[in-house]
Amino acid sequence: METSTILDSLTTSFQGNQVQEDALKMLNEIGLPHKKSEAYKFTPVTSLLEKNIDFSLEGKSIFDSEKLYKEDGSHLVFINGELSIEQSTISNDVTYEVAEVSKGKHDPLSLLNTAYAKQEVRILSNQEASVFIYHFNSNGISNPRIKVNVQDGHTFRVIEKLITPTDSKTFTNSYIEFEVGKNAFGYHTKVQNYNTETFSHETVIANVSRDSHFYNNTFSFEGAMVRNNLTINLDAENCEGHMYGLFLLDKKSHVDNNTSVDHMKPNSYSNELYKGILDEKSTGVFNGKIYVRQDAQKTNAFQSNNNILLSEDATLHTKPQLEIWADDVKCSHGCTSGQLDEDAIFYLRARGINEKSAKAMILNAFARETMEHVKVESVISEVQQLIDKKLS
Repeated sequence: METSTILDSLTTSFQGNQVQEDALKMLNEIGLPHKKSEAYKFTPVTSLLEKNIDFSLEGKSIFDSEKLYKEDGSHLVFINGELSIEQSTISNDVTYEVAEVSKGKHDPLSLLNTAYAKQEVRILSNQEASVFIYHFNSNGISNPRIKVNVQDGHTFRVIEKLITPTDSKTFTNSYIEFEVGKNAFGYHTKVQNYNTETFSHETVIANVSRDSHFYNNTFSFEGAMVRNNLTINLDAENCEGHMYGLFLLDKKSHVDNNTSVDHMKPNSYSNELYKGILDEKSTGVFNGKIYVRQDAQKTNAFQSNNNILLSEDATLHTKPQLEIWADDVKCSHGCTSGQLDEDAIFYLRARGINEKSAKAMILNAFARETMEHVKVESVISEVQQLIDKKLS
């Protein structure tokens, strides 16, 4: 298997426990995704990183308290992959532990995170709480690693944001894993409004227990290369997984959303809605998979990806997929792509609205459906402002 100059350049800095040694060994055996890797067909992550990132770059302090949300709750600040207790505010409704790295998912980029993460921050819910997580990263490579335990019967919201400098190329390879207990609700929201020098690979794993729900909202507005890997495992009866995404891109931004939901037991439900608006020379990728195992009878699973291209130079790759081994299920998937509806524009212009405002109104309405289930008011406001700015 291929290795890469990335692994060659990082190996000399390796300092890890047995789990990390095992991860590095496995990573060296299977290699990072190469140009023929099906899962990274439209996002050649390894060659892009080798071409653009100086992995020896040492970070500088870029913490800015003005970047934090003005909301009650816990605010956890990570600087170059490590939790900064001094900059964080942690309320009594959350407990945490800074621990050694433990096992996680075994895909190549997750193995890279496992091998080179400096710590693993474990967060434990206590009744109903919100946690805001900020990654201030300026290293050549940063590997934040977080595990969240939503206890039985609790409601827990995690809002995650990455902030990078505008004058240097950085790569963030983050990993966050949720264990959602019985009869619990877990919410995870990401707002990705990066700069044109930011490269990121972000892995989210959710393991959902009986009678529980997990919601993920991902909003992507800009970035040199952004790859989102989202996996929801429904390994219990009567549980639900919900995924909502919006990628509203321009310039040369590249965003790749790769999602998977795995139904393993009867009477589970999943719903996925991703929408894309692409302008200028941007590229959007959606690859969604639904697995329904043989034991997962009475499953309801729905997936939809809808896109509008505003420029002839914008590129879209979309691939919704279903794999079903059970026979008593209700499942559907589909995708659409096209341009703005000229009849709708004409209808609005006939009522005195100019063309630019008419287009913005239609696109705004198209995008807003993905904002359902975001419960934090300042996040809703931020996303709406970013949508308005992009469409103005």
